[in-house]
Amino acid sequence: MTTPALAQNVKGKGRHYQHPTTGELVPSVTNVLNVLNKPALPRWAAKVVAEQAVAMRDSLTKLDEAEAIDMLKGAPWRSSTRAADRGTTIHAYLEARMQGLDPHGISGEAARFRRAADAFLEEWNPHPVHIEMTVFGPDYAGTGDLWAKVDGRLAILDYKTSKAIYPEAALQLAALAGATIDADGNPTVKPDEAWVIRIGEDGYEAKQVADLDYNYEAFRACLQAWKWMNEGGPYT
Repeated sequence: MTTPALAQNVKGKGRHYQHPTTGELVPSVTNVLNVLNKPALPRWAAKVVAEQAVAMRDSLTKLDEAEAIDMLKGAPWRSSTRAADRGTTIHAYLEARMQGLDPHGISGEAARFRRAADAFLEEWNPHPVHIEMTVFGPDYAGTGDLWAKVDGRLAILDYKTSKAIYPEAALQLAALAGATIDADGNPTVKPDEAWVIRIGEDGYEAKQVADLDYNYEAFRACLQAWKWMNEGGPYT
């Protein structure tokens, strides 16, 4: 993915965007959604460490204790980085295809996902309206992968390369759909529908956000919790 327009990292508070009309820094959608509990993450991290320990069971005995601990505790971060690189490659491939380009071959892990990406484009035939567009609500911002006409309806689509589609993706799309202006301060058009498209080694999967307004209300609740944690705080 390209670097989102107007984005910057605020120390201790994550990614923010500079609002094009007020100049204020507002949190990104994904930053806001970090307030949600993600119970699968600790289990995933534990599994990655266990797998690393088994794979290195012979060589770990040759390291001193501190080196072995450092090696194992870094396993989830190394795995996460590889997944992020794969996701970036697939996003760039789909973006290029939407721009009418014929990107060069994909190498590495991402190559196994290309067939699913091509199948999605062939079967859905989305007609792009906006690609990688940054949009703003009154007190938040985010960048969406694709706004496109699908069967004559305006849809916002977000690509994932994770092993599953998680609930917070619906909140992410609802927030983007509920934004009111783009990075230039121009009004945006609310999409008719929103879809999460998971691109995997085993094919692609599509899930539609059931109720954009309801999910937007849930996002606003997350945003309120984020402000409580980062701006107001519980104590004097």
